[in-house]
Amino acid sequence: MVGFFWGAATGEYTTSLYIAIFFELFWLDLIPAGTYIPPQLTAATFAALALTTWFGLDQPSRIMFVLFASMPLAWIGTKVEGWLREREQGSYNALLNWARNPRSKHLPGALILRSMARGLLMGWITFLAAILILKLGLDVFFAFYPPIFLHLGVTWAHLWVAASLGGLMALRLKRAYVILATGIVIVALFLILPDFGI
Repeated sequence: MVGFFWGAATGEYTTSLYIAIFFELFWLDLIPAGTYIPPQLTAATFAALALTTWFGLDQPSRIMFVLFASMPLAWIGTKVEGWLREREQGSYNALLNWARNPRSKHLPGALILRSMARGLLMGWITFLAAILILKLGLDVFFAFYPPIFLHLGVTWAHLWVAASLGGLMALRLKRAYVILATGIVIVALFLILPDFGI
């Protein structure tokens, strides 16, 4: 949905939907169930869309770096949500006490509004700080290493295949993760090092 609405707002439907599909595939195996807090897919997708539009990118070879740089926001969002849930323990206790002795009918609504305001404020502050850091880092990266994009020849099909490897993460085997990460690093080095004259 984020990709569709971003495309409607910017007119870049194709790129926006392609980016959204990438992130949906990447975290396909992570299902929110019970107390598990899944990666904040919306934060990573929104950051990638915003940065892609900001830098005016339309080639997958360049967008790829924005996608990978935006991924940590999904995990940062999870940490922020976990922290907020811990802070709500006091509200939970207050609600239990109110249920036993309901003195004010406004207490549940006040607790909900306070929780929503805190979540909105902390979420946006964290997101804006993270996206500002990403923007500054990508400014430097794109300025110093423009030739790195010339010979990669990455297409959306390549990115979607790479993202669909997220299904392999469902195996929950550390050895499989290490082998996959090593393979990705080796392939990336073979693609990138020639651009540095190595």
